Amino acid sequence: MVVNCSRPRPPGVSHSSASGEPVVVPKIWDEEQLATWATPVAGLGVPPGHFTEAEYYAAPIDNLRTYPVYHPKFEPPEYREWMKVQGPRPLIEPEKLKTKADWIEAGRRVFEELDSAVTRTDDPVVLNHFRDAASIDKYRGASHDAITRDGILLEYRWVVDSDQKLKISLSSCASCHTRLMLDGTLLRGAPSNFDLADSPAEEVLVSSLFPKPDLPDGEEFYQFFGVPWAAADPHAKFKAMNDQEMDAFYALESGAPPGTTFPRFNGSPLYATRMADLIGVKDRRYLDTTATHKNRGPEDIARYGILVEFADKAVFGSHKFASEMNTRLKVRPPDEAMYALGLYIYSLEPPKSPHPFDAQARRGQKIFEAEGCGECHTPPAYTNNQLVAVPGFEPPDDARRHGLDVSHRRVGTDSGLALKTRKGTGYYKIPSLRGLWYRGLYEHSGSVSSLDDWFDPKRLRDDYVPSGWKGPGVKTRAVPGHKFGHDLSDEDKKALIAFLRTL
Repeated sequence: MVVNCSRPRPPGVSHSSASGEPVVVPKIWDEEQLATWATPVAGLGVPPGHFTEAEYYAAPIDNLRTYPVYHPKFEPPEYREWMKVQGPRPLIEPEKLKTKADWIEAGRRVFEELDSAVTRTDDPVVLNHFRDAASIDKYRGASHDAITRDGILLEYRWVVDSDQKLKISLSSCASCHTRLMLDGTLLRGAPSNFDLADSPAEEVLVSSLFPKPDLPDGEEFYQFFGVPWAAADPHAKFKAMNDQEMDAFYALESGAPPGTTFPRFNGSPLYATRMADLIGVKDRRYLDTTATHKNRGPEDIARYGILVEFADKAVFGSHKFASEMNTRLKVRPPDEAMYALGLYIYSLEPPKSPHPFDAQARRGQKIFEAEGCGECHTPPAYTNNQLVAVPGFEPPDDARRHGLDVSHRRVGTDSGLALKTRKGTGYYKIPSLRGLWYRGLYEHSGSVSSLDDWFDPKRLRDDYVPSGWKGPGVKTRAVPGHKFGHDLSDEDKKALIAFLRTL
């Protein structure tokens, strides 16, 4: 599975560019930088643990390019034979990158081609599924395994592994941060709006991504999501569930459209995580809705990519979870590849909105200014990059020492994700309003699917039916917090929404 197709360089070296200006690739998994990167976890007062610099760089490098997976009806003739002939090829070749533009372009390829190496398989069940158009169409349904207008299945990649075998794997960065637009184009960096079909191939691939511990299903669930330091940990009840009860729980609908929310490892299916929008991220100081990590430059984007794909140790203070899974650090990507990825993501600018800046939108902008919205959503990034503490959490006196800029405001936002998950810091970051028109879901768990719903006071009531993510088996619940704009007239709300859609 492992191949190092490029000459290894010591971390932190300079690569000359055509203009003579060096492109400096920093050591990404740097102990000094890691020590001040993560936000302390609420209830513990310490940041999550991480693999040491020595542990990380002891892992062998995986540097393999990958290829699109086509629906059989669109697959080019002799495509699979052509890939086999290519053999294992490098994803990045730093010695060929001469300018910063070259590095950004290389980062685009990393974004599109990086795969989850642990899922690579030549299992006949998987290969046969992707040869069979009828099988793909049977499981794909109306909204899973999205296909581009060129016939590419967005969740998967072909790879010629170091053993020379052609395999399929799950896509990494692009699968969560690419949006398939109505016209069939792709908006890279935006939250995804598709996910895996529930097919036999998916079972094989996901089982490699999350190998099943030798535990009952309820205990396994707790290893993924439990928060033993939280008062009345809502996940504790799952430890006593048998396999059938756990299967029934997983079968419950949560109400969210495909791909937009995710019960990620160290997150929770009880408090879903909305897919992040990476477009314009260079203007934001924190990563994740709960500001789990600082964003100090492209190298922090690189670190975060490494954390979620290669090196999540799942250690929180004295608590260590899913020890069978903590062998994920089997390989690591080249620092050059991940730094190029960071440069690419930093280059992403919000696309021009299709909504016109007309008379109604201009009126909405005046309402935005008159209502003081810019105090928190300050132009041009439309965020002041501060954090808001949730009910039940008091920011510690040393918050600023940890590099946290905490707002004096309290808006009564639901505290579940921020206090009852391993992603919980006690805060939510004040989001940027840029790109609201394409994101699809609003609120930290994606509970609301339209701006009209967001400005409707009905969402504060317990009998409200969330138009986005509801929660497993949930029919109605309030979506609290952020009452600003609720007292506007209907016409003023329409004007404000018209303005927000232009951002």
